[in-house]
Amino acid sequence: MRTKLFSLMILASMILAACAPAAVQPTAAPVLPTSAPVVQTVVVQQTQIVKEQVVVTPTPGPNPEAVIPGVEPNAEISLWTFYLSPWFDDYIKSTITRFEQTYPGVKVNWEDHQATFLQDYRNAMAAGTAPDVANLSDTEGWVREFAAKGLLLSMTDNLPKEVIDSYYPGLFNLQLVGGKSYQVPWYQAVAIELINKQVYDKTELKVSDFPKNYDELPALCATIKQKTGTLCDIRLTVTDLLRDMAYQGGVKVMSDDGKSFTFDSPEAVTWLQMYVDMVKKGLVDRTALVTTDDRVGLELFTSGHAAFYQTGPQLIRDVRANNPGLYGYLDIAMLPVGKSGATAPTSMAMSVKADTKFPKASLALAVFFTNAQSQLEFSKLATIFPSTPASYADPFFASTPVAIEEMVRPMAKDLISVQADIMPEIPQPADVNEIVLQAVQSALFNNVPAQQALTDAVQKANALLQ
Repeated sequence: MRTKLFSLMILASMILAACAPAAVQPTAAPVLPTSAPVVQTVVVQQTQIVKEQVVVTPTPGPNPEAVIPGVEPNAEISLWTFYLSPWFDDYIKSTITRFEQTYPGVKVNWEDHQATFLQDYRNAMAAGTAPDVANLSDTEGWVREFAAKGLLLSMTDNLPKEVIDSYYPGLFNLQLVGGKSYQVPWYQAVAIELINKQVYDKTELKVSDFPKNYDELPALCATIKQKTGTLCDIRLTVTDLLRDMAYQGGVKVMSDDGKSFTFDSPEAVTWLQMYVDMVKKGLVDRTALVTTDDRVGLELFTSGHAAFYQTGPQLIRDVRANNPGLYGYLDIAMLPVGKSGATAPTSMAMSVKADTKFPKASLALAVFFTNAQSQLEFSKLATIFPSTPASYADPFFASTPVAIEEMVRPMAKDLISVQADIMPEIPQPADVNEIVLQAVQSALFNNVPAQQALTDAVQKANALLQ
């Protein structure tokens, strides 16, 4: 508006100047300005700045669970577990998925075997079709049986030191053969006496007074039979009877030099005679006493026909599932201590067959299922306890238990860390155990004197060492 007005004023001045009379010429020239003001309109073009967001994906660091180097590419391996399906299908499958993501290209085929596991595994080994990785029992002596025959891969020789050090030493070194371990320890159990108060309370005894020592069991069984008419539900470890002798009876099963067996000592006779007397007096269920299947005794207890049964807290789930009405009458007592004064490990393990086509992948799978993270996750699903100290740092183990099967959880770390294997290395363990089993059965059921049965067995066992 101002520019327009100014232009009009200039135009008006020019018109007036044109109409005015001629001016008188000055005597001197006028002083002209050296420059005239110029009005210019400038159009500035605006530039729009666009900010582009660039997403940078960082290079992933090494997976902390990938602890086995050199795993074979595109390996396909097999895994057998023992009595875990269908209860833990989701856990096993999700752990396998996590493993396959940790070691890309490796595929795992899983099978669960139950009551016939041991025989299935023996048959598969004989046929050359055994799984690459198997869930074996340390408690039952399975690892030593197959390692002694050269059928398992040495963990001592093939695992990195930092992996070996991640387990409790006493558990990694269970069932040594030639001074070497052929297993990595998996989940542990704290053996307890599971009490059926519907039966036990009829004895007028308190659960808190449950025997603290094995040699007190016969008196308890006599009271139970007298007061309730039921039999004691006791099971011998028939796949490793020398173990029972050592822990329960304080028996020295071999000489210090390892060249001869000594399980016909007075201590051994006393141990066997205790069971012989209970059988003769009709205090124990004979079917449950000598069986390779621990479910026989568990089913007897679950059906309500026993006052107590030695088991792991994790199997209380079976009682709850199969007889919910009994669950509210359950209680627990600590396991009696034998004359050895030691607590035997109750351990499941992972082993790798010696002739696997994929040793690195198989070792990786065994270690993966038994690492601190996997065992912690398993512990939150079942009343089992890790063999890895790092797992116990989780607040879960310090939380207050609610269910009866969880009552030992806050004590688990201390209990498991002191479990000890007092057994010497037994040459030809399966053959020796078969000899001992026949001797024990002859004493229990065929009236062969305990001393004679054991002395004959020692002679046969020593003959194997010649």
